[in-house]
Amino acid sequence: MHQYSIDAVLQCLSEGCAEVEATFKRALDQFGSLQLDQINRGSWSNVSGSDWIGQPGLLITFQIKQGDVVLALPQSSGCVPDWAYQPDATGKSRLATLAQELSILLFPPEWPVLTSEAKAVTSFETALEGFRRPDESWFVSIPFVASQKKGVLIIGLRCEAATTPTGTSRPDETASKDAKTNALPREGKPLVGDRRTPHANRVLPLLTHSLLRIRLPLEVTLARTRKPLLELLQLCPGAIIQFDKSCEEPLELSINGHVIARGEAVKVGDKFGLRILEMTPPPERYIVLGPRTAKQETQHK
Repeated sequence: MHQYSIDAVLQCLSEGCAEVEATFKRALDQFGSLQLDQINRGSWSNVSGSDWIGQPGLLITFQIKQGDVVLALPQSSGCVPDWAYQPDATGKSRLATLAQELSILLFPPEWPVLTSEAKAVTSFETALEGFRRPDESWFVSIPFVASQKKGVLIIGLRCEAATTPTGTSRPDETASKDAKTNALPREGKPLVGDRRTPHANRVLPLLTHSLLRIRLPLEVTLARTRKPLLELLQLCPGAIIQFDKSCEEPLELSINGHVIARGEAVKVGDKFGLRILEMTPPPERYIVLGPRTAKQETQHK
């Protein structure tokens, strides 16, 4: 199997299927259960005549070193919210987080993901114009069931040395296969942007990827104050506690008691949310390095 193959993506999807489903649900508020035993494979010639190709929906694009990977979620699946077509700041953040999390879950650690992007499009056919080369592009469609409604998730890979899906053959797979395997990264305009810097999480060792799944308590602090114990013992229903903090000051976002960001309260549907305005880096500690004194040398000995 070539290192850049649709089968490698499907293998990662199979191993992290539950996490992929949860990622979609967090970002879009609803998703379903992927039916990995009902995958349909094909090249662009098979896809171009499909019903979903002219539909609107959510398109997630990833640029890898030697090609591009796309995920298409048609509007007919019932899982693409209306706000995705004209997202506000909160919606853009949710889509960006969706693309970044999927870039971790769907690809092997050795795949250099250069950029990722999630956006709603009015027609997949126009957005996938660059995939109209059937000798380099392969697609799979994965059915899923959401709220008793059937949908489909399409995954496409365009690569200079793309591997033919299982059960099919390519006429040009001869001696040139080795040359394509060692081909240089594709030149020209990338599908999803011009950034060439990989995501920070792609350079982490494989062993540390499990650390990214650890759940930590995330807290939003309205305000803080100190009161004598006598006043605290006199608290009762209806009592009002006054804080020195202004109503216009930002709220603090903390992880395990450490403030990491500040933001403002927003309404997300019928729930409370926090729009991050600034990140708070941890305090830096500086140690002055210099030559040791005679006393320090004596103590060291």
